[in-house]
Amino acid sequence: MAWSCGIVGLPNAGKSTLFKALTALDVTIEKYPFSTIDPNKAVVPLPDQRLFDLAKLCHSEKITPATIEITDVAGLVKGASRGEGLGNQFLGHLRNVDLLIHVVAGFEQTPDQEAETPDSRLEIVNLELCLSDLDLVTRRRQKIEPKLKSGEKTAQFELALISRLDNHLNRGLSLRELQFTHEERLVLDQLALLTLKEMIYVYNLSEELFLNPDTSFFPPQSPVVPICARLEAELIELPEEERVNFLEAYGIQESRTEKLLQECYNHLKLVTFYTVKGNEARAWVVPKGIRAVEAAGKVHTDMERGFINVEVVDWNSLLSEGSITRLREKGMSRVEGRDYPVKDGEVLFFRFRQ
Repeated sequence: MAWSCGIVGLPNAGKSTLFKALTALDVTIEKYPFSTIDPNKAVVPLPDQRLFDLAKLCHSEKITPATIEITDVAGLVKGASRGEGLGNQFLGHLRNVDLLIHVVAGFEQTPDQEAETPDSRLEIVNLELCLSDLDLVTRRRQKIEPKLKSGEKTAQFELALISRLDNHLNRGLSLRELQFTHEERLVLDQLALLTLKEMIYVYNLSEELFLNPDTSFFPPQSPVVPICARLEAELIELPEEERVNFLEAYGIQESRTEKLLQECYNHLKLVTFYTVKGNEARAWVVPKGIRAVEAAGKVHTDMERGFINVEVVDWNSLLSEGSITRLREKGMSRVEGRDYPVKDGEVLFFRFRQ
């Protein structure tokens, strides 16, 4: 499965340029609202030097990296929650993503947008997301209230949760700020609320400003990645050997899009494990704390059904020793059962009944 991120922001914020930089796809980029009407989607490989080192050690001819799906939708405008612009037509495409990437423009825009400041642009989008969620919560309340009269046991519990959501959203506050019980999370999973999702801010600036920007207006403790999306889109078009010189010319060590992908990975609380089978080395991204038997199911459902145990090898130890045989001879591999919590960087050899 691919984990997913959705790009959201005002028109002309640089969303499609960022999408192009992330995916190396040639997408429509125009200086007017709604140039992106149908969502652009792409599955992007996650940079992972460990996988390439592992493949080289094991002489794997095929390398399969873990991936993340990126969705870019039309620009959000003030009043979208009431149907302005494309309204809720495209917000539905974001309800099933795992994380939102909110692009905020830090450069001068078109004349009708000159009065806007970066902080006001940020607030417009966040408020529209709150209002969209509020509309969904209101409709959910209308479905629940008749169930109270029939004495349905779960109705009172769900109505109390809905009232709490309603109160928070009416104050223009995102639901990710709240804490929820496991039982409440089960209800929330059915709603796919936008402001409940993790959010990473991308502050899109000119090439003169992106290295040392003022990010103090962003919400406290929120991850912010300053970037010049136009430069990143140019970088992705260069041959590999020219990219280092390009980055050095602008005084940066690594692509900011790679940093953004790493932030997405971190905030989704993911870990990566590796498998080596035949001539293929492969990376698998799974939720932190996943059990070994569940990780086996990500590789193949037959492995989960017939799971016996898993041999666990630390990625770094394998590189240091040079071979799995040497690790086993030194007793540096171990066998774990179905409930073993998989950790980041482990190479797993699943044993299962056919």
